[in-house]
Amino acid sequence: MFANLFGKKEEDPGNHIFKDRAYMSSAAKMKACADLAKSDEAFVFIAWFSDTAKQFRNYFTLNGIPESRVLEARQIHPAPAASQKPVFVEHYPMHSKEEDFVKSWPHQNMPVYSAMDEPLFKHFGSDKIIPMMKLMGMKENEVIEHNMVSKSIIKGQEKIEAQVTLEQAASSQAEWMQKNLS
Repeated sequence: MFANLFGKKEEDPGNHIFKDRAYMSSAAKMKACADLAKSDEAFVFIAWFSDTAKQFRNYFTLNGIPESRVLEARQIHPAPAASQKPVFVEHYPMHSKEEDFVKSWPHQNMPVYSAMDEPLFKHFGSDKIIPMMKLMGMKENEVIEHNMVSKSIIKGQEKIEAQVTLEQAASSQAEWMQKNLS
């Protein structure tokens, strides 16, 4: 009866480079990545920033997963082996840099695990969204996965990119945001 109440859903062409999986907290995101790592040894986890890679290596080691499965983007050349399944553990603040990095990769729909408490999301007001999500009964370990989320993240990254005149390197997403958007 209510099937067409809100109109026909947009068909997903299935040819997106990234497929976003957003969690309420970084702790929930790290647990989800560890669970994924345990499910299939072909997954490799890619961090844009050295601080993130260090956090994941420590977390993986504590959970019996080899830290060698966590790579920094700057260590990968030119693409993961065909037998590996890349998973990004954060977004880079500028979308064009992400696209340029993976343009020659054969993979589509590469998962990107994010958390609403990360600096990139906080820049766009996630501090106000998290309490609302909790009020609606969403659990910390529930994932938000939808094309609209991916599109919103890309638009946010493009807004950030428009503000950056000369990019400065950083070891964390927070440091990058501070150096490049101040």
